[in-house]
Amino acid sequence: MKQMQLLYLVLLALLLFSCSTPKETTKIDTETIDVVKKFVNEVNLEIEKNVSWVNLMPGSEPKFHISGKLSLLNGDDYENETTQLKYIKVYQSGEELYYIMPKVIEELDGTVKKLTFSTIKGLNISKTLDTKSPVVFEFLFYDGKDELKYRENNVIVEEVH
Repeated sequence: MKQMQLLYLVLLALLLFSCSTPKETTKIDTETIDVVKKFVNEVNLEIEKNVSWVNLMPGSEPKFHISGKLSLLNGDDYENETTQLKYIKVYQSGEELYYIMPKVIEELDGTVKKLTFSTIKGLNISKTLDTKSPVVFEFLFYDGKDELKYRENNVIVEEVH
């Protein structure tokens, strides 16, 4: 009986001793992690609305559409009177899905340039577009010498049936 107790005591001591080590060990993950750069908007915008939708109505070809209304305010590095919206990129899950030259209507209202934009006929639906997840609009402006960017995150993609 004493031999069994002694054996249990020795096994317990070995177990406790082997579980604790004086050095802390860590597992090193060898996978490369992509560094996400913080995005800084380069123009001052007031966004009234931005929408994106997929037309899935019977009798028509499925198309992806975007439209919106925003106000371009003056900035330190650009004049809103001469700055124009040239392109809109649409991203989802970090992947560029569309590079769009939208139809843009401009209206100067005092010190504010109001912009209304749209894809009139729509675009073919990208194979990787997930209509259940939001997209990111990246507006590309040109002021005559520089390209200026602004990002709008979490734009919902609606399905029109």
